[in-house]
Order: sequence, then C-alpha cells, then structure tokens
Amino acid sequence: MINTFQSSIDEIKEGSHLKLVSRSFSNEIIVNESLDCSTLGDITFVNVNFKNVNFLGSYLIVCHFKKCIFDNLMLIKCEFWNSTFEECQVENSNFTRAEFSGGNFKTCNFINVKLTASYFSNFEFIEMKFKNSNLDLIIARSVKISNLKQSIEIEKSYNFEESLKDMNLIISTDQNNIDHF
Repeated sequence: MINTFQSSIDEIKEGSHLKLVSRSFSNEIIVNESLDCSTLGDITFVNVNFKNVNFLGSYLIVCHFKKCIFDNLMLIKCEFWNSTFEECQVENSNFTRAEFSGGNFKTCNFINVKLTASYFSNFEFIEMKFKNSNLDLIIARSVKISNLKQSIEIEKSYNFEESLKDMNLIISTDQNNIDHF
C-alpha cells in the first residue's frame, strides 16, 4: 500500500515547506514528520493516523479530518480556516495559541491536549469530550457548544473552560476516570 501523503512529503526538497491543495488521503499513517509552516488547502483526511508530527505555524484552510487519530502532534500557532474534525481521537497534542476561524469539532475526544491561549471564532463544538486537557486562556467569539441535552451560544468569552464544564464536556482529571474514558 502506497502512502500518498508520505510521498507528497518526500517530493518536497529539504528546506522547503509543504504546500498541498485539493487532495484526499485515506487509511494512511504519518509518523515522525516535521512539517513546520506548511500550507494545506481543501484537503480531506479519512482514517489517517498522525503520530509525532510537527505542524508548527502551519495554515490549514478548508481541511476535513474524519475518523483520524492524532498522537503527539505539535500544532502550536497553527491557523485553521473553515476546517472540520469529525470522530477524531486527539491525545498528547499541543494546540497552544492555535486559531480556529469557522469549522467545528464533532464527536471528538481530546485527552491530555493543550489548547492554552487558543482562539475560536464562528466555531462549533458538538458532542465533544475533554479529559485532562489544558483549556486555560481560551478566547471564544461566536461559538456554539452542544451535546445531546442542550446547546448554548457564546458571543464573547474569556472563561471558555467554565462553559465546557457547564455542558459536562470536561471530564474529571482523576486518573481512574481517565482510564475509563
């Protein structure tokens, strides 16, 4: 089985930044890659496993992630424009100071994820779960949070973590509860 995303990375000369537009990737494994300052536009990832990948300072524009697994990703200072994440598992990853404009997280699980000082605008959180994640200093503007029982809209919030707690989207940081996630 040829890993087409890996082939795209390998085609880029050392020192260049990855730029991909209008592509789809499925059932692939991306491991131990540094893709700093990359630009991905109109890309779809389905059942892709990302492990130990660094996207520091990258731009992801209209990217769709479905049933993907993210483990130990560095997404610090990344910008996500109209990107969606559906049924994804995100563990041990760092989204510090990431910006999300448009798009959503739907039925995703975040475990040991740093979202410190991230910014969300015109974004939706649908049926999310956060465990042992750092949600400090998140700024939210025009954000919708929903679960099976209720839905709230936030026009402007500097205490986003409280809104997630109110919706029961944050699970205890107690290790026993984390082990049974």
